[in-house]
Amino acid sequence: MAQPKKSSRPTSRFSAVAFAVLFALLGAACEGFYSDSLPTPQIALPTPANLQEGDPEDLVEAGARTAMAAALGISADAPRKILLQHATWTDRAPGCYPPPPGVSGPYLVPGYRLLMQYEGVFYEYDADLGGETGALCDFTTQWVSVEPALDIVTVNLEGSARPDFFTVYILRSEEDVAAFNSTNSEIATIAAGVVDWTVELLVGGWVNTGPYTEAVRAYHLPAGPQAGIDAAPIFIEVAVPENLADTANDIPSQTWVLIDITKPDSTYQFIGMRQ
Repeated sequence: MAQPKKSSRPTSRFSAVAFAVLFALLGAACEGFYSDSLPTPQIALPTPANLQEGDPEDLVEAGARTAMAAALGISADAPRKILLQHATWTDRAPGCYPPPPGVSGPYLVPGYRLLMQYEGVFYEYDADLGGETGALCDFTTQWVSVEPALDIVTVNLEGSARPDFFTVYILRSEEDVAAFNSTNSEIATIAAGVVDWTVELLVGGWVNTGPYTEAVRAYHLPAGPQAGIDAAPIFIEVAVPENLADTANDIPSQTWVLIDITKPDSTYQFIGMRQ
């Protein structure tokens, strides 16, 4: 009997956002780029001469806001910050980060990937660790259809008291449902025969925003050599409904969603938002 696929992900440093899996993917990608027969990549790090004062993460956000204001003709305060994560830019997976000046051949630039939102569109800004250099990507994210699935999932509240933020459950068939129900009943029980597996799949996990979270939207970043990842990571935003906003807090909440089928090797990441 098929086992439900699990996807690992780290927790977030932000109260409303979980760490995405991209850093691990990027690290693995970068390790595979070089071998003993290739030149050792040059590592570009901020020097005391070009370091700006202040928190690097704040500097990256300020750079992104300035770039978006210039590109879109809007106020720098208008975009909404969604997700900040560590990244490594290389000559083979540069992201949108400009090549370091004076560096030829292989290179590694530790830095950040910042996801911003404005009027329902998501933008990526790639920068170095010091926030001195960064660039706004030309591409935007692509939407994926998603809806709450708690009407077909009975959550075990006792199990939810012991959340596993490192695991996302991905179910693609009735066999996966049967396997999940037989091995994970302490977490939740899923109704059988109610999902059209030809067009959607079921994804479940935990977020630090609760209780009673529901799916708001889902989207994925582009994949490919430039981004340094082979499969597009799917971000699923969940939030407490507006009519229950007064009950929202930072206690763990188990959430389940039905989402359109994407690539078989796609990864899934829940992001807890505040309405």
